[in-house]
Parts: sequence; C-alpha cells; structure tokens
Amino acid sequence: MAAAIDEGVGKVRRPELLHKIDIEVSINDAILLISEEGIITALDDRTLRIWLRRQTGKYWPSVCYTLESAPSALFYDESSRRLFCGCDSGLLHEFLVSEDFNKITLQCTYLGHQTRIHAVYFSARNNLLLSVCREKKFNYYSTDASIENHQHALGSYTLTSWGMSITMDEISQHCFVGDSNGTIHFLKIDTNNKCNLITTLKGHTGSIQNLLWDVDAAWLFSGSFDTSVVVWDVGAHQGLAVELNGHSDRLVGISYDNLRKLLITCSADGHIGVWPMNVKRNETPKWNESDFCQICHLPFFWNIRAMWIQKQIGLRQHHCRKCGRAVCDKCSQTRKALPLLGYETVQRVCNDCVGTLRNDETVPLASFYDARQGTIRMDYNQGKKVMMTVGTDRTIKIWDMSSVV
Repeated sequence: MAAAIDEGVGKVRRPELLHKIDIEVSINDAILLISEEGIITALDDRTLRIWLRRQTGKYWPSVCYTLESAPSALFYDESSRRLFCGCDSGLLHEFLVSEDFNKITLQCTYLGHQTRIHAVYFSARNNLLLSVCREKKFNYYSTDASIENHQHALGSYTLTSWGMSITMDEISQHCFVGDSNGTIHFLKIDTNNKCNLITTLKGHTGSIQNLLWDVDAAWLFSGSFDTSVVVWDVGAHQGLAVELNGHSDRLVGISYDNLRKLLITCSADGHIGVWPMNVKRNETPKWNESDFCQICHLPFFWNIRAMWIQKQIGLRQHHCRKCGRAVCDKCSQTRKALPLLGYETVQRVCNDCVGTLRNDETVPLASFYDARQGTIRMDYNQGKKVMMTVGTDRTIKIWDMSSVV
C-alpha cells in the first residue's frame, strides 16, 4: 500500500494497491484499458501483450503478438478498438483488437521513420496518426485506408532534437511536440496537409516526457525530467504558464481528471502527486539578473570592480522564489512553501517578502503519496478512479485512487 506523505486532516487517505503483475522482461510502455479490467503492454522481448483479469483475480495474457523489433510506444483508441504501436526499428503498426480482447489483427504498417519511435498519437476525428522518433522528425499519416499509399507520411516536420512526446487539439488540428531539450513545438496541420510552426513554448530545462491537452479548459500540461509540470493556458492567448513543483525526481507520467479538476502526476522515485486545478495560481516570477544583491546592494563574486572599490568579498547569487529578485544568502535565510506559485516544497524567500507573506499563501494545495516503487510509466482511468504504475522492477501495479481523488 502506498504511504501518504501529505495525509491532510482527519481520515488517513492513500491509494490502495489492488493488483500486482510481475513481468519477466522490461516494459517499454503500457496502457490501462477503460472498458475491461485489463492492460496492454509493449515489452522488450518484441511482444505486444493484452492482460485481462481472470475470475481468480489474477491477470493473465489473452494475446501475445511477436513483432520484428521491440515495441516502444503505444496508443489505443477504445471506441474503434484500433491499437497503434511504434517500434525500435522505426515501423508503425496498426492493429484491430477483437471485442473479447483475445485477438489482434494487423491492419497496416506505416513507413517513414528509421529509428526508435518515442511517442504516437491517433486522432479518430481527423483520421490522423502522429509520431516522433530519435531522428528529430515529427511525421503525420492518414489512417483512411481508402487513400492510396496512406502508409506513407502525409508530411513531416524537422525538430531541433529528439521528439519525446505528442498531443493534439483535435478540433483545431494544432499539434504539440515535446523534445529532449525541453522545448515544445506548437504546430498546425492545415487543410492542405502542410505543417507550420506557430511558436515554441520554453519553460523546461529537461526532456519533455509527457504532454496532455484538455480541450475544455484549453490547457496544455507538460511534464519534464526537470521534475516540474507546466500548465500552459493556451486558450487565453496571453502566454500564461503556471509551473508546478513538488516532485524531487523526473516526471514520468501525468493525467488530468477533468471531472474532478485534478492533475495526477508520477515521478521516477514513485511519488504520486494529486493537484487541484480549480485553484487560482499565479505565474512563477521570472528571475532578475543583477551584479549586486537587490536588498543589501553588496556585489556578487563576478563583479570584480565593485568588490575592489568596496573592499568586499564577492557573494554568491540566489533568487527569491516569491518576487524573483537576485539576493545573497544573508538576505534570503527563510524557507517557505509557496503553493499559490506552484511550489509545494520549501523554497528560498527573501527577507522583504517574508514580512508580506500571508498564512493562506503557505497552506499546501497538492497531496503526495509514496508508491514505494521506482516508476517509469503511469496511466489513469477517471471513470473507475484506477491508476496503473509501471516499475523499474518490471512490476505493474493497479491502484484504487477513490480515497484521494
């Protein structure tokens, strides 16, 4: 059972472990089924497997399909039962899953990549299949079998580094591609199937492993190896971005429960975060750059001229997380959590800001739970309030989240 880090007041709340599946090989990707108690896995032994819960309560494979190379990325559309699988070889396969989940049938193999595919996305509304890979390329395909040579890409867009994640606003056909340098490429596929760059979103310092689009709020969520989540208010057209910090290791999974307005995150050290998104948060302030402490006005260590004039040893520069000013250590001794700015753990606050902090500005908003498992993947079903985590120990765990969401 997961241990609660922040249990709140009163009744102890924590995710409850329902099931555990031990797998003998490494797991590259996994998807939690919605209509059945089951999981689809992409395994390093070159197999696609569908695991269903049996009457005994244990999960057993109902399908084991061997591919030409290891599957690396999955996308499953439950309404059409279409399963898309990207592979180490760069091939993209489309399968049709039978109604009883006991068979998958190969429908098409899409061409265009030469290296490992990191992420795939399928839009049933637009009959579009999107993919990114290690060769710094974003491809998009038509999944309409009536179109001649539809297995070849309609078009592509060259990225500046490895593409790691994809999501899409299916109404406007805007695509978001996260890369290994921490940049999000905001793209538009027009009616002529041409891909155009709208802008780039820069708010991360590490590889963007997860992207999620919420159509109702017009929010883009991005989770990165830099341990943070950024919520981009794309719909407001004002460039607003709120940074969420609470994990101590890289983000490996994010999911948004739009019924309850909760963001669920998972980091590599196995900590699960539950963030209420119906709370008004403020943008994280930009950090000022200065040659002097902006409170005591003593020089920082690179300001040689001022150090010589003042006969003063140079100080190290820090930044107040509340106001963003450049300050020295002596002028920023206090550590406080700032949840309304997205900081759920204690941060450096300058002496001036400490006096203006209200009590309600330091009250935690998010809750964190320890799954006691190094984690590489997660998925969440908001209808059943069930979450799946994939561990570094080749174990899949199914959690009941009803007590925490």
